[in-house]
Amino acid sequence: MDAGLAAVLGALAGSVATIGAAVATGWAQREEARIAARSEHKRERREPRHEVYRQFISEANHMGQQAGVYSSLGAALTPDYFTEDRTRRVHEMARLIEAKATEAALAGPKEITESALKIAQLASQLSGSVSNFRELTDERYQRMQDQSRRSILKYAKEYEASLNNFTLQAQSALDDDGSRK
Repeated sequence: MDAGLAAVLGALAGSVATIGAAVATGWAQREEARIAARSEHKRERREPRHEVYRQFISEANHMGQQAGVYSSLGAALTPDYFTEDRTRRVHEMARLIEAKATEAALAGPKEITESALKIAQLASQLSGSVSNFRELTDERYQRMQDQSRRSILKYAKEYEASLNNFTLQAQSALDDDGSRK
C-alpha cells in the first residue's frame, strides 16, 4: 500500500471514530437529560401526592378500625350492635372515603387509582351491608341475618387487606424517583 492511500485511510478512520464518539456522547447526554427531567417531574409530583395519600389513608383507617371491630366480633355481631348513631357514622365514613379516594385516584399512578377506587367501593358495600343488617332485628330473619353478617365480615376483611395494600403501593409510588422506566 502506498503512503498516500494509508494517509487517506488513516484520516477516514479518525473521522469515523470522531463521528461515532460524537453520536455516542450526544445520545448519552440526551438520555441523561431525559432521566433528570423525569426525576424532577416525579419529585414535583411526590409532595402533593404524599399529602393526598396521607389524608386518604388517615380517613380510610377510621373505617378500617371499625372493620376490625366487626371482624373481632364475628358471630357475636348482632343487628342491635348497629345503633342509629353507629350506622350514621359508618355511612359518613364511607362518603368521606369516596371523596378522598377520588383525590388519591387523580393523583395516580394507575395502581394507586385502582386501589383507592377499590377501597371506596368496599367502604360503600360495607356501609350498605351494615344498613341491611341493622334492619334484620326480627328472629324470623335468622337466615338473612347470618347471610348479612357474613357479608359484613367478608367486606371488613377485604377492606382491611385493601387498605394495607394501598399503603404499600403509596410508599412505592412515593419512593419512585423517576430514574427507572
